[in-house]
Amino acid sequence: MSTTKPRLSGDAPIQAHVEARLDWVRILTWFLRALALLALGRGLSQWAVICGFQTLDGVDFEELAPGLQTATIFFAVIQLVAGVGLWLTAAWGGVVWIITALVALAIDVSAPIGIQGWVQTSGRPLVASLVDIALIIFYVVAATMAARQIDQGTGD
Repeated sequence: MSTTKPRLSGDAPIQAHVEARLDWVRILTWFLRALALLALGRGLSQWAVICGFQTLDGVDFEELAPGLQTATIFFAVIQLVAGVGLWLTAAWGGVVWIITALVALAIDVSAPIGIQGWVQTSGRPLVASLVDIALIIFYVVAATMAARQIDQGTGD
């Protein structure tokens, strides 16, 4: 008679060495969802300005310069589109968000140096620009690492 116990299908073999690795696909997914909430919040705050629930620097939307009204409407629409795409973890969501962030950064850089046009009226605080730069860098790193993980066959 055999003294070995029959192996059940749920029993896994004992591993001698388990390698602890970051799951970049999961990290990217959670990052995109958090970024989506941020984009949706930014878009809704722009719509609050348009609808008159809040003011922009103490000025109602109707009294803003036409260029600033245009920028407010642009970001109100594009932030919500980017937020939906990011939440769905669609590739176009990341592209729309990066374009949105780059336009905001261009405005932020142009405003202090006095470039003529609509951009001179709507620069954001330096912290907002730095946060956008950090988010773009982390997005690129996380997306690259997730793509490598998928190519190696260890991703979901």
